[in-house]
Parts: sequence; C-alpha cells; structure tokens
Amino acid sequence: MKLIYQLGRLDTNMEQQKFKIGKDNEDYTEKAELSSLFLKKYFKEKNNDEVKVILLYPVSLPFNPNLIRDNSKLHEISKKKIEEIWEREDEYFNNPYNYFESYFPYCNEKDDFRIIHSLGSYSYGKKRDDAKKVQFDTTYGDIVLEIFLDMIKRYLKMNNSISEIYIDISSGHNIYISAMLEAFRHFATFTSLRHWVDKRKRPKFFITICDPILPGSENIYQVYIEEQRFNVFLESPIKRWEFEDIKSENFEDMKKMLFDKQTCELLVAVLERFLMTFSAIKNNIPLYLFDTYTIIDEPDEIQKLLDEIIEYLHVEIAKNYKNSPKLDKNKWIKIINTLGFYLGIIDVINHANILKYKKQKGVKKDDIKNIMKNIYNKFGLTNNIDILSVELDKLSPPDRRIAADILRSNFRNLLNRKNRDRIQRNFFAHCGLEENFVIVNEENGDIYVEYIDDLPELREMVGKMLLERI
Repeated sequence: MKLIYQLGRLDTNMEQQKFKIGKDNEDYTEKAELSSLFLKKYFKEKNNDEVKVILLYPVSLPFNPNLIRDNSKLHEISKKKIEEIWEREDEYFNNPYNYFESYFPYCNEKDDFRIIHSLGSYSYGKKRDDAKKVQFDTTYGDIVLEIFLDMIKRYLKMNNSISEIYIDISSGHNIYISAMLEAFRHFATFTSLRHWVDKRKRPKFFITICDPILPGSENIYQVYIEEQRFNVFLESPIKRWEFEDIKSENFEDMKKMLFDKQTCELLVAVLERFLMTFSAIKNNIPLYLFDTYTIIDEPDEIQKLLDEIIEYLHVEIAKNYKNSPKLDKNKWIKIINTLGFYLGIIDVINHANILKYKKQKGVKKDDIKNIMKNIYNKFGLTNNIDILSVELDKLSPPDRRIAADILRSNFRNLLNRKNRDRIQRNFFAHCGLEENFVIVNEENGDIYVEYIDDLPELREMVGKMLLERI
C-alpha cells in the first residue's frame, strides 16, 4: 500500500488544477484539487495500486476573514459553517473534526485526515472594526509529535503493510511543512529499527512537490517525485543518562499526567531490559543472551505497551486544539523508537532460535558461534564474529572440576577489589567469557560454558556493566 501525506488547503479559490507527471509522450495529466489527490489517481491508473491520501489540517484554517468575502469561491455552506465556528470558538477547539469531516472542500476525495495544532495568532470577523483575535498556545514539538504519532498508528494498524510513503510538500505554511518532514524522518527511523530479519519490510520513502501554482492561471503543473534514503546506525535511541532521567523525578510529572503507576514501572523495566540486551549484542557479550536468568520480553507484550503509549500521547495532545500539553518531543520519540528497535531485536533473537541453557550444563561453544554469527550478520557487526571466535577457541575445561562454592568465593573476592574498572575492561575484552565469571565443562567431546550459578551478584554486576556501555 502507498500512503500519501499532504497539508490541506482552505483558500478563497479552491478550484481544481491540472497536474501532470512524466515526460513527453509518457506523461499522465489529470485535474485535482491537490497534487496528492492527483498522485492517487495516477498510481491507481498506472499500476492499480492501493493508495490512501491523508490530509493534515492546521486547526487555524477557518480563522481567515477572506474566506467569507463576496469574491470567495468557497461554497456557501462552508462559509456559513466558518461563521458558526467564529461564534462558538471554544466548542470548535474541543472537537474540530466535525467541520473538516462534513463541510470542508474536497472532503469526499481524501481517505482520511488529521487535525494538527497551530502556532501564532489570527484576527477574524466579518468586519475589520469588529475583528476578534485567537491566540494559540502550543509548541512546534507538539505538532511534530502529533504527526509522528499519526504515522506510527496507521503503520501499526495496517500491520506493517505500507510499502511506500510519500510526503507532498506542495502546499502549506513552512512551519507545518517542516514539522511534517521532521515527523517523516523520525518515522523512517522507527521502521528501519523495527525490521532487521527481513529488511524488505522497511517501506520506501519519497518527497513529492509540484510547480508553483499561480491563482487564476490555466497552467499545467508538473509533479516531481524524489526518493529519500535514511541511514540508520546500530545505536540505541536512548542513552544511559536519558534512561536514568526517565527513572528520576525529572520525569515524574509527565508520568503522572499520562500513565498509571503500573504502566510507568513497566516502561522503565522494559527500557532497562532493552538496553542490556542491546548492549550485549553491540559489545559482543553473547552469553548474556543465553543465560537462564536473562529476561527478554515477548513481542506481544512490547507491542501492547507501545500501543498504550501512543494512545496516551494521542489523547493528551488532542484534548484541546487551542492549547497543547507541551510534551517533551525528543524524549517521547526516543522512547517509541526504542520500543520499535526492541521489537526488531526480539525478532532477530527469535529468528536465530536462541534457547536458554540448562543449569549445570551451559550452552555449547559451537552453538554460540553459529547463532551469534547469524545475529551479527543481521546487524552488520561482522567484526564481532572474528573477535568472538578467538575468545571461544580459548575456552577449555580445567584439569579437574572446581567446586561451585570455590568459584563463588573467588568471584566474591573479585568484587571486593577496588579496581572495578579493570574488571570491566577484562570482561568486555574477553566477550564476557572472562574466567572469573564462567564455568567451562566438557561433555562427549563438546565444550559447554555458563555463568557461575546461584550467584545473584554476578548477574547484577553483568547488568550494570552492560548499562555502562550503551
């Protein structure tokens, strides 16, 4: 499916324009009110593609006195409704959807729409002497966030079936075009982080624009399409200090406003598990992924949490369109993209068929090598494969079996040393297979490795070290 976003217009001249795409004898020409609606016709006629046009309407559009002037070509019903909005301003801002759904020009042509907040102040009224002024109290960040949320909601609702997304920047104020483009970029990051097993599921992205439209002219306006490519690196959207901030009182007011206590605690726990899992993959600590005590969430649970967060934010932003909650745009986008990335990582882990090892046995050395090679190839971490192979080849069982109590005692003595930095350096230098942390056994000619068992402080230390290397 193709999805096209464009800012909706509300002008005194809403007549159809003639657009074309292509060159010479291969061009396609058709009339439409907007270039996005023209593109929908073009894609359907050319390839019989399924296409949906989503129009974004700034809530301030009706507050233009020129719309009801005698020379305005708007339909009389639309003019009357604009005057009703002016008379019942508060009612309109609580729910502007009724007007845009029923009385807006070309309301039947679009597939769906989204109202977005506006910035600035606007004077309106039938007469200049009786003009009123409306002042919008919102932020650019909230506008970016609400467009981003709309894209994410549609993408998830359609079960990742969107193959191409087009952002048409042919209409609208620069503020809203900039917000739409920024949301587009964040959304591209989300879809890239979400899909690693089958990267063909990542949609393609395009910018479209048409020649400048001159009022009253009979020109044919060329439409241009440019593909956009976004590079995504294997980096966590949320850094360690940002995670600590989410846990701290600095984020408490936001959490109280949006979530219940249980959801807040779940979000913090999930983000921590993501960070440790991500760090284990990036820093080449594979045994953490196989460890019996490591918790990696089920994808359905993460998807449910993601849906809840998106819905909470959507409801909060849409409570009133004269004001907005002034949310922390960057933080919420990072949280959403992190959950999308976690889903992508879980897909890779499940695809590689990582199984938790049995106590007192561990995981076979060759299984670690083969499974992690598959995982590292998915993420482009080919250097990790060679480094891990060297460390795995060093593993050998001791000449005689050492009692578990002695191993635990040796590790606790290690913890009591003051030079924790050196312990951490050795741990990462040996891919987490440092001799003080693991037990190596041999069975039927195969080498098995596991973390020392019944030692909670070992797992706690591993978790802390992983969080320090995000």
